[in-house]
Amino acid sequence: MKKEKLVNEFNKINATSNLKEIQEYILKMMKINEFNNTPLELFCYLAEEVGELAKEIRKNEKNMEMDIKKEYKSCLKYEIADVFIYLLALCNSYNINLLEAFKEKEKINLDRIWK
Repeated sequence: MKKEKLVNEFNKINATSNLKEIQEYILKMMKINEFNNTPLELFCYLAEEVGELAKEIRKNEKNMEMDIKKEYKSCLKYEIADVFIYLLALCNSYNINLLEAFKEKEKINLDRIWK
């Protein structure tokens, strides 16, 4: 039943979904799966995923040696998706609408002088 409900919510996400809808899906997914992580835990998971993303990017760069001997099974787009998921989960834990925050911050950035 829980998985069916989650699949139902997931199937509502499509190419026309906006950021708010995706953020709401993450909130529902966390609730359905009974993930009750603290903001600190979510931040640590986010940091871990950013590290995995860095390793994946390094793996794809020709001029950077990898320090791992075994085959590293991962995928750049999945690591980026993991970062996105934890970022949205962290936003939800602080009741931050990421789209609104982005727009407010970008208004500030538009007035900045970049060198």
